[in-house]
Amino acid sequence: MLYLLLVVVLGTLVYIGWRAARSQADRPKTRVIGPDDDPEFLWRLGRGDNNQR
Repeated sequence: MLYLLLVVVLGTLVYIGWRAARSQADRPKTRVIGPDDDPEFLWRLGRGDNNQR
């Protein structure tokens, strides 16, 4: 009887972990804005006006 209870508890924990992992995977990813998304940055880079000393 103890083994049956242990199997049920372990199965429940595995199921809860599986559901939690799936809910994390369905979340939309946050978007990182980089230099390619900034046309003014690219324009300044192409003109040599990047203000670096």
